Amino acid sequence: MYELISTTAYEPDPESGPWTEEYRVIDFPEEWRTEFMDLHRRRWPRREQPVGLPVSKLNDLLRATAPGLVATGRGSGSSAEVPWFYASDEMPAELVAPLLASWVMTLPPGAGSDGEQTADHRAALDRALALIDDHTPEWRKESVELTAAELTPGGTARPDRRLYHLLPERIGARIAARPFHLNGVDLSFRLVTRDQGVELVSWPPRSYTRGKRTWRYSGLVTVTLQTAPFAQRFRVHVSYGIRRWATGEPVWLPEGRGATVLLDAPLPWPGIDSPRRRLTTNSLVYDRRLGMLAWNRQSLIGLLPELDVMRAYPKPSDLVARPVDWIEGLDGVAAGVVHSTAMGRHGVGVGIMPLERSLLDRWVEDALSPFFRRVPELKRAHRRSKPVLRPAADGKGQPEREARSRARARARREALAAASEGGPLRIDVLWQTEETRDALVAALQEWLGLPGEEVAGHDDREWREEDLHVVVCTRPLQELGAALEITRGPGRSRSQALAEAVRERGARMADRLGSPADSVGLAIVETLGPARFPAQDSDPKFALRIGCAAARRVSQFIVVPEDADGSVAVRTGSAVADGMRQLGAVVPPEQRLEEELADDLQYLALWYVRRQANGPTRWGGQELVALRIRPQDPVHPVRGWDDSRKEWLPYAQFLVTLAVDSGMAGADLPRPRRSFLTDAERRDEAERRVRSLLFQVRDRPTLLLVNSGNLRGVWPGLNNGELARDTIGFHSDPPARAALHGDQLRMVLVRDANSREETPQWYAPGGTDEDTPGISAGLWSARDAGPDDRVFISTVGKPPSAGSVRRDLLKLVPDKDWPHGPAAKAWNPQALELTVLACLSEEALADSGRPGMRPDRPAVVAAAAHQLRFHDEYYPLSRPLPLHLAKLAEEYVLPLAPAPVPTAEQATV
Repeated sequence: MYELISTTAYEPDPESGPWTEEYRVIDFPEEWRTEFMDLHRRRWPRREQPVGLPVSKLNDLLRATAPGLVATGRGSGSSAEVPWFYASDEMPAELVAPLLASWVMTLPPGAGSDGEQTADHRAALDRALALIDDHTPEWRKESVELTAAELTPGGTARPDRRLYHLLPERIGARIAARPFHLNGVDLSFRLVTRDQGVELVSWPPRSYTRGKRTWRYSGLVTVTLQTAPFAQRFRVHVSYGIRRWATGEPVWLPEGRGATVLLDAPLPWPGIDSPRRRLTTNSLVYDRRLGMLAWNRQSLIGLLPELDVMRAYPKPSDLVARPVDWIEGLDGVAAGVVHSTAMGRHGVGVGIMPLERSLLDRWVEDALSPFFRRVPELKRAHRRSKPVLRPAADGKGQPEREARSRARARARREALAAASEGGPLRIDVLWQTEETRDALVAALQEWLGLPGEEVAGHDDREWREEDLHVVVCTRPLQELGAALEITRGPGRSRSQALAEAVRERGARMADRLGSPADSVGLAIVETLGPARFPAQDSDPKFALRIGCAAARRVSQFIVVPEDADGSVAVRTGSAVADGMRQLGAVVPPEQRLEEELADDLQYLALWYVRRQANGPTRWGGQELVALRIRPQDPVHPVRGWDDSRKEWLPYAQFLVTLAVDSGMAGADLPRPRRSFLTDAERRDEAERRVRSLLFQVRDRPTLLLVNSGNLRGVWPGLNNGELARDTIGFHSDPPARAALHGDQLRMVLVRDANSREETPQWYAPGGTDEDTPGISAGLWSARDAGPDDRVFISTVGKPPSAGSVRRDLLKLVPDKDWPHGPAAKAWNPQALELTVLACLSEEALADSGRPGMRPDRPAVVAAAAHQLRFHDEYYPLSRPLPLHLAKLAEEYVLPLAPAPVPTAEQATV
């Protein structure tokens, strides 16, 4: 067992002093902004006007073609107070004008795909181009301290806002300046600017050949600037992985799907010879008007041919047809199509192993010295890593294995009986292949330990075991599994046409299932794979789910064997387990804590669902999911809060309620949910709901679990800069003592990496130089942490499905002992940051007039949240069980567009 872990996180080294850099800076002239905005707004004569200039394309152009450009200021297109870009002395001032002119040409109508360019538009364009020469921006010197930060009132470092784009670029350039050397091979890296931080991609790509196929891949290093709650220094997180390239000829893309393309191009300026340091990001999209792939409007590659007439740049059709030629380079220009899972299988596995991560991390550590140092290693904060789990259904002998299987099945039946109130549980299996049908019935019998004999004939089966009564009905899905037929009519948008098709298919599904039962049942539906539905939005899965909900069934889907990977037995077993989870037959196991928090402790988990207009139903909506788990409740221990009914519903009924659309025939849901148009409205409603929920649970000890990255958009008080120990803050009020919301309230903020790399990667270093780094499950804290330390790291081991792969496997530079290393899939368990924002600390008890009570130890509260990641029926979870179940509820949030209002003529008819 490892006793320490290292995170791939760095902080300013106080012994080195400030890190200061001098930049040449240009501001975006206000004269330009006014004229350019007038030109740009002409694209939207009848639509909502844009609030800022689309400078991202211009910034990409500058980064790709202007030597010496270091970084661009975020928000410079809409604010005169933000510097436009930062450059070194290598940046020739005379390059700005031609680059700017190329970008301005794309602003008016007719320059892209929006409308015609009238004489008035052309005159406005001429005025804008003339301004470029009339108002040349002035360069100025600006000194920036790259380690500057201030402390918030709660004691969290708040870095200078400029550092969020300046520091990752500077660190990325510093790392890329030194090749990564291993086993006699040097890997060089190029910078790729992203929305958050920068990426370093090894270039040119590596080759991996197996059989008759050659695959391409690169090393990937990501650098972001982060803060940690109550940490007095900000962090730089560095993560490591694999970037895979599409090399199938042609590249296969599902209809309507696009791809990301990284471009490697020389500087277009004659006489300027500068090393290539960057790759630029471009996007292939499916243009429905043209009926083919095209570059999206923000892609840089559409501008470069105007600046560099001597070279050929890839056209979308040619790039997709010949990806290998372009990734190897043609006439000095190279481009790689980034592989995605939608493109099919790739011969190179994802992720890297602990040893390779540690080697890359040492390379980065050397590059960051002396200005940054590694965040100190973490030690175990609690001696118990897992709760009380049942023994696995194996053992040394047959009797022991059978006994464990019987005990596990008995516990499952008890949990299911508690979730179904002892009444008959209806399970419908709607199949397309007999193989899957039979395997599902067998999986149900095995999961619940039911006898194998049939009781009621071929299509219906019935079992009674102790307090559990199960009825299984199997029937073919037939035409309900066909693609949706979406017909656009006059006066209907595509979202409305899709909603009509979904409601129609959902109503037919509800009819097929029959009259709703007294209690919620389960439908397991076998569908075709997504690739069988190439037309956009034609996959019927969401319509079938809504139909199941209308018939009071939660739903679980499984793909036909020919469209799926893995054995039917494994997949049907997983489908049954997930179906039982949706019925609420899952409660946390008994915890093993050094101190008991409370015998009647309940868990409250919040998850905010955002459905965008490009989501599964092409209609936006929001929903705050609140889940309450009382492990000791004999009936329905898992419940969700229905804000319209003002009551806690059993989990299965809660899911059904979320899914039923108010416009469906036969729906028993009361009224449509309110839609909030502005950020302020969404924030105010979410905070109102949170206050109300805290009032609902104040009658007993409660551990509140929220994912800060998920909820802080509508609850700003969860931002790191707003946190203070043992207080809860809302927008309209100053932070207040948590005890005001319940004298037995504890609160843990859970943070994962998400797309912003907010939590660092990690590995467990060996005890000696000869030991191979690995992974280790546990709860960790800083080695110098005091008793009131509030921030912990939660890690889990790899699941059995990850297989056995050598920890010392190398993939970027495979050695002679492991020639097929790139094909291996590396399991990289994500670290969760657990912040005990509120507990019954000595200070909190004293402030609330309870000095005689025994205080909590924050490590024990964090251990309670950490142990919720483990369960008998799951591999280690990516988040605590209450949050896991709350997030899964978003599968049932399926808003549909309202039906179009008929015209007066249609109403008369």
